Amino acid sequence: MSEGDKIIVHWLNYSRSQRIVWLLEELGVPFELKVYKRDKEFRAPKELEKIHPLGKSPVIEIIKANGEREIIAETGHIFQYLLQNYDHKHTLVPEDPREQREVDYFLHYSEGTLQPNLVTLLVHSFAKKRAPFGTRFLMGLLVKGIDDQYYFPETKKNLDFLEGILSKQNKAGSKYFVGKKLTGADIILSFPILTNIFSNKDTARSIGFADIDKMWPNLSAWSKNIDNEPNFIKANELVAQYETTKPNI
Repeated sequence: MSEGDKIIVHWLNYSRSQRIVWLLEELGVPFELKVYKRDKEFRAPKELEKIHPLGKSPVIEIIKANGEREIIAETGHIFQYLLQNYDHKHTLVPEDPREQREVDYFLHYSEGTLQPNLVTLLVHSFAKKRAPFGTRFLMGLLVKGIDDQYYFPETKKNLDFLEGILSKQNKAGSKYFVGKKLTGADIILSFPILTNIFSNKDTARSIGFADIDKMWPNLSAWSKNIDNEPNFIKANELVAQYETTKPNI
């Protein structure tokens, strides 16, 4: 980043974009936060489509000193871009090549494997609530059948997988997913694990997981640790005024 370049984070409330704020705080990179709020249907506002045709968040905008403008979308892609271009001191990227590959894996795994299962379970829970009156019972049976056969087992398999990684890490003296310090892997996994599950026990129960602290004790401990990371707290305080009232969904 040359002097005079500017980063704008196009941030949507109750979305995956908060991890970008935390990432930039960890790297100490200045940025401007442009806030968008979901509507009553929990949809992103149309204004985001002016930034990127899909109208999704996160999106970052890089304005070069020479006036050139670049739009970068997709969480994993944004992480890779920022880590490759702004983490010259290896703050969040390990120096060991093997550990670098592990971080890269989690950048893809988080969004490509873990998160789609959680999104589908969330959508199915909406479907049961929002189905037309008289069809809700049938809708409930339909999505329950699908979830019981596929999405619950797949989600549990993934959480068991992550629990196993943390168990090995803890035995090696680390409380993080890669190496022995906070990396981009922990930050990108914070949304599906901490935000979606361990900081929202009601949601966890609604998608079929009752006693998550006993089922996955290492993930539970990791979540508590992440929740106390100074820059995680700072990033959350930065947007707290926009996360006060959840949309009526």
